[in-house]
Amino acid sequence: MTLKKPLVILLHEIYGVNDHMEYYKVIFNDAGFDVMVPNLLDRKPFHYSEEAEAYTYFMIEVGFEKAELIIEQIINEQKQFYEDIYIVGFSIGATLAWLCSEKSVSAVFAFYGSRIRQYLHINPKVPTVVYFAEKEKSFNPQIILKQLQQKNQVYTHLVNKSHGYMNPFDKKFDKLAADESTNEIFRWIKL
Repeated sequence: MTLKKPLVILLHEIYGVNDHMEYYKVIFNDAGFDVMVPNLLDRKPFHYSEEAEAYTYFMIEVGFEKAELIIEQIINEQKQFYEDIYIVGFSIGATLAWLCSEKSVSAVFAFYGSRIRQYLHINPKVPTVVYFAEKEKSFNPQIILKQLQQKNQVYTHLVNKSHGYMNPFDKKFDKLAADESTNEIFRWIKL
């Protein structure tokens, strides 16, 4: 029997399942969703001051291929219970969410996934909403957005904020922009 209540799978940044993920788990739970937050690192979270270590750990110990397989397995297991499954990812998790846009989920929401630029061959099969912060240190989001806008099922937003604007524990957090983006997700997913 499938549940009418939708499932949101939250995909974390390089730091792991930390306060940022717990914050959004509560937000989505309070809005009426069931929420899963898989620990793709399979360890305790890194502190924000350990950015370089966290990045290296993710790239060497996990990587996109392994993480995508883990998420795909979760999706396949949960499909027997949920009619609608939504993926919401942040940074590395956003790139993984983008990779899930070819899977059998209901929609994907990807926040500042800079590595999406390495996977432009992906053609989403479900509505895929991509948010890029205007201020990125590692790439020019406008170039990627132009390419993404040519794809079917892709909806793009360039937010006049910095990478991390969705994270209430980051100095770049912007509550107004974060609330607007979250409310937009809720409008896409009408409960």
